[in-house]
Amino acid sequence: MNWKKFVNKNRLIDFPVLQMLSALLKNNIGNLVINSKPSEGVEGPTEKLLSIEGSPSDYNINILADNRKTLNYLTTAMTRSGLIEPYGLESVAKKLASNKDLILGLDTNLLYNCIVSEHILQALDDENPYSYSKIPKWILFAVPGVVMKEIENAANHKSKGRLTHIGRIGFRALQEIHTLQENKGNSGYTVLVVGKTNPRQLRYAGEDSDRLQNADSLIRDQFRTFVQEIDLRKGVYFLTMDKTNSSLGEAEGLNAIRVKHPKMLKSGYQLRQRKGNTILLGRIIYELAVEFGIIEITWKEHGRYHYLKLDAGWQWKNMGHWENWQLLCSDFDHNFYREIDSYEDIPVQKIKDRWNDFRKAID
Repeated sequence: MNWKKFVNKNRLIDFPVLQMLSALLKNNIGNLVINSKPSEGVEGPTEKLLSIEGSPSDYNINILADNRKTLNYLTTAMTRSGLIEPYGLESVAKKLASNKDLILGLDTNLLYNCIVSEHILQALDDENPYSYSKIPKWILFAVPGVVMKEIENAANHKSKGRLTHIGRIGFRALQEIHTLQENKGNSGYTVLVVGKTNPRQLRYAGEDSDRLQNADSLIRDQFRTFVQEIDLRKGVYFLTMDKTNSSLGEAEGLNAIRVKHPKMLKSGYQLRQRKGNTILLGRIIYELAVEFGIIEITWKEHGRYHYLKLDAGWQWKNMGHWENWQLLCSDFDHNFYREIDSYEDIPVQKIKDRWNDFRKAID
């Protein structure tokens, strides 16, 4: 097996390959450092984000960044990966778990942060040793039409042909919706877009903004109208990460639940996954690439630094690449293959095929 078939410059890397590659590098190298890199042709510094120590399945992450904006991005990426959870998740899960069936109205911020797939469903999963209760038999995720408009507008943001930060987060939210739709057949999940959107109501806050003016009130109104039409009350909740939106929803008669943001990471913090709840290294790297656009994995061997550069916002990227969890390998140093060629016996193609078969089975 030749790794050059799966990892080469300007070649797409599928998620199972990314995970195997991450584990191999971590197994061979004592310490990996991940940096953010500016886009080609854009001025900006290389910034250290974090370092990863330990084994591929039992690792520690040390936060190296000290810039507030960067720390905010890191917190978001680690939340989407599942490594850190929203504050007060236990109380949210217990409240939801008291119902056999659920209808959940989703605000835009939950989809941007992948709160449903990575936290709420995990907390309700009866196979999770840290679950708070058994998962309800049936869940309908109601996505207001205005939420979809915000996400679609965000996904259209580009600069010089590349997806901007807002653009990548918009596509990541669409990927989250696709993830929920993928599992509907086996897990009793249904995703439904609710509410007709009047184009005359859509006024964006600014040229570079993904937010609609009066978006929160429009989102609540669409979900409230949907609930009134189906005439159900028990097990119906509106979920948001916005304190004001939650309070106004309660005042308007919605059963609103606020999912609180996790505390922002700080320089010097150390993250460690809970025992029995392994977060794949590939997920950490994938979410960092989504958040920062271009990241560089670096390591030191025999006194020399080596690197692998990954891109999540290249010019010709489309929704199919997001649905398949792909990154672009944009560059690496000339000694890169030395780290992985010794693992020629790993059946990478078979693992890729099994992963694709699994995804088809749940689609």
